[in-house]
Amino acid sequence: MNTSNYPSFATGIAHQQYLPAEEGILKAAKDGCTHWYVDGSLHGEMVPDWSSERIENINSLIKKYNVQPIFHGNFKAPLGSDVDYLREAAVEYVKKEIDISAKIGAPLIIHGGGIVEPKKIVLAKQKALDNFIKSVKELAEYAKDKSVDIYLENLSNYKFYRPFYYVFTHMEEYDYVFDNININNDNVYFFLDAGHANIGEGDPIEIVKKYHKKIKAISFSNNNGEQDQHFSISRGTVNFTEFVDILNKSKWKGIVAFEVRDKSTRDSIKELSDASLITV
Repeated sequence: MNTSNYPSFATGIAHQQYLPAEEGILKAAKDGCTHWYVDGSLHGEMVPDWSSERIENINSLIKKYNVQPIFHGNFKAPLGSDVDYLREAAVEYVKKEIDISAKIGAPLIIHGGGIVEPKKIVLAKQKALDNFIKSVKELAEYAKDKSVDIYLENLSNYKFYRPFYYVFTHMEEYDYVFDNININNDNVYFFLDAGHANIGEGDPIEIVKKYHKKIKAISFSNNNGEQDQHFSISRGTVNFTEFVDILNKSKWKGIVAFEVRDKSTRDSIKELSDASLITV
């Protein structure tokens, strides 16, 4: 696998193309990736779809192609629900995702989920954040026993699409969650989705400045700041030349992921590599 064209800060390259796991690893190998997404939010890829035979086959493919999995957990699991019973059920579901991750040697990306039509918005959002922290603590302990790393992915801070609210979407919420986990969470990291971070007047550059030591991987895409359009990095309001400059200045290294819909993975790698050669 030729990694000479990777950006200097990339320890690996992953792509998200919404494929069944068996097709995804083949496409990733063809595109020169070191990792690929197993997308647990797709029908056919959820917890009940993982038989022991399928897991055995995936492990054979991993060994054959030397491409490593990242299990993208089902973002619809309401780990940050303001309803306790739903949160508890979501935790039990995600524990099964951890079991699968352990069997295929993958880290697990988890999300805060969302709350729908809260009557008292401020109180419901605070409850959701507190419940997300409870979920992270419980899942981190469970995953640690199975040698699985947990990656917290930020969702989009939509300001014009109500009546729902995603959880873990902007700096104040990141600060609150990381400040209050309060466990020996050496298996809990930040998976920064730069496109999500740009929604709702967000600033992914400031997030890197503050959390670069906690960020394990970054998903690259661009958008207009209002919708998660998954454009390539040159099409949108994120200045990725400045973003890459901050990565280099902070000496960040980690996995680079692409979830873009208008450009191939190989072209995305080249575009990001070109951006990394420009200094500001």
